[in-house]
Amino acid sequence: MSVMRSLGRLFSGMALIVTILSACSQKPSVFNERTTPYHFQELAQATAMMDSLPGQALQLLEKNPPETAQADWSEVERQEYRVLLTEAQYKTGALGVDSEPLEPTVTFFDSLVQRFPEDGSLRFLLAKAHYYLGTESTAARHDVAAAAQFVAALETAWGGQEPGKEPQQTRFKGLCHYRLGEILYSYNIQSSAFHAFDSAQYYFEQVHDTLGVAACIRSVGEVYQGNKDYERALAKFKEANHLWNFGEAWYDHALGGLFFEHRQPDSAAVYLERSFETGGPYTRIDAAAKLAEIWRERGDREKEAFYTSFYVQNSIRETNRSSDKMEIEFIYDGIQQPAQPQRSRGTFIAQLPLIACIVLALIALMAFIIIHNRRRISHIEQQLSVIEKSHREEAEGKEQQLQTIAQELDATKQQLERHQQAPSIDFEAAMDRFLNAPVTLKIRKSLKGKDIMTKSVGLYPKLKLSEMDFIEVVRTANSCFPDCSSYLLRDYGELSTGDVRHCCLALMGLNDAEIAVLEGITYSGANRRTKRILSIMNGGAGLEETVLLYLRNLYK
Repeated sequence: MSVMRSLGRLFSGMALIVTILSACSQKPSVFNERTTPYHFQELAQATAMMDSLPGQALQLLEKNPPETAQADWSEVERQEYRVLLTEAQYKTGALGVDSEPLEPTVTFFDSLVQRFPEDGSLRFLLAKAHYYLGTESTAARHDVAAAAQFVAALETAWGGQEPGKEPQQTRFKGLCHYRLGEILYSYNIQSSAFHAFDSAQYYFEQVHDTLGVAACIRSVGEVYQGNKDYERALAKFKEANHLWNFGEAWYDHALGGLFFEHRQPDSAAVYLERSFETGGPYTRIDAAAKLAEIWRERGDREKEAFYTSFYVQNSIRETNRSSDKMEIEFIYDGIQQPAQPQRSRGTFIAQLPLIACIVLALIALMAFIIIHNRRRISHIEQQLSVIEKSHREEAEGKEQQLQTIAQELDATKQQLERHQQAPSIDFEAAMDRFLNAPVTLKIRKSLKGKDIMTKSVGLYPKLKLSEMDFIEVVRTANSCFPDCSSYLLRDYGELSTGDVRHCCLALMGLNDAEIAVLEGITYSGANRRTKRILSIMNGGAGLEETVLLYLRNLYK
């Protein structure tokens, strides 16, 4: 009887332990009917209408704001309301500059996620806040910040894992990839843009979003077009148009590029001028370069100068965005190979009740075993030693992982810093190539035998260089001294593109009177420009010596 009673007490104790463990193992959530009732009522109703009826969702939210509600809303519900209101305003086109900023909301939900890391609804809400904060940054033309927010939205919602089967979450991931693809394409990061649009298309296909799939295919066509693969671009545009009628205006640049490659300038000019008027930034730059060449062959100097000037100015603008481009590329590369997730302090705190219950259950079980079977004490002590050793090894392994990740980040940072340095070159050989380049010899030949002095610069108007000659001068300098014009504009932000041309002419060994003739300005104008450039570059000697010294130090 004593044994039976002992076994009965043992089974009763085990049942109690199982019940406690079951209750403690439930994932903690910030949302419950008692503390956040509006999350399950008004806010749930607005969320259900958001995708199919965003206008009605906006009306519902604006009709019942938490500020005018009779009952008190919790801070969680107030911040959730702000996210849903921003989402509804965005989807109905009502989001403006006077809308409330989402930075405090992101900070608030981020702190909650640290305490409730297993709460999927909370993580998805934080991901939405990141996404719409990214759209606000995009509207303000803060592309680096926007890219960081879209990446944070992807990483936050699922902790680096694939989303569940819910259509809303799957489509959300497609949207994040698509917005990243738009930013990458706008900075001419073609391979990453292709990957982003391809990933977005995959998720849109999962939820049968025809418009989203068509938009991704069309964007992939734009990537091909940016790489001057006009046949593939045209095929993608037609495939997208078959799914969703975007119109045939998307075909203009691809058709113009094909006609240009097949040396049919008349047909090419028609389509290229259309694409120049309506296309995106890189489409317009490419169209301008081709149209400048077409009009030069036709002898229309005015149109040639217009398109050449547009091409040069926008090419330099793209060079000035190189630092943002590198940062965006680095941000996007971070989601290609995500780091190992670390156990946060919030996760440990959330699991304290479960750990406490397990410890209590173990203590009770150990006491029962010690009382009824002393021979097992030694075995239990050995098991505890094994558990403690396992915990120590696990902690050491995690510390090693953290050190490895820190070393990888340092290596990546050093690699980025090396990419910003100019390469080492054989300076004397490069200078010799520059002085004997065809454009240099052509210019010096045009000046040969002419006694150009301060007061005679107006006697040689035919010696003025054309826009294409100046472009060739800068290209030659960049070829001999890799990207020297970009480094000049980077290191001396007060210099203009005209100042860079002036420096290249001075590097040929020309004086101010000769440069004035080539630039088509007065001697005093050329001399003032020389003095201004020397002041900006802190040059004590002549301009030729100052530029030579700068290049020697740059490419050493």
